[in-house]
Amino acid sequence: MKKKLIGGLIIVCSVLMYSVVIHPFKNQKSTEEVLESAWDEFGLFSFGVGETDPVISIGMDKTKSEEELRRYLNDNLSEETKEKYKVKIIKKDINVLERQHEKYLESNKAH
Repeated sequence: MKKKLIGGLIIVCSVLMYSVVIHPFKNQKSTEEVLESAWDEFGLFSFGVGETDPVISIGMDKTKSEEELRRYLNDNLSEETKEKYKVKIIKKDINVLERQHEKYLESNKAH
């Protein structure tokens, strides 16, 4: 009887440890997933996650709120990511960038 009780307690403890320690990380999005999900809402036009340099570089439309983006990132990036990387945000006029991109595409067609 004691063996069954001890075995049951071990199983219950294992399940509880799994749900407390492991389960929360399953719902954690990767850094790239967080940035992709912010793409349209915050007017992002580029982002990069440094492999050797601990910086997340983000290019965003200057008409969008940097403060709201930073709040979104703080709420959605993992603690490990927030500790490891510095976030650098570059704000530019999206219309200028689109024109530059069109010129670049046109110049490549000519070649």
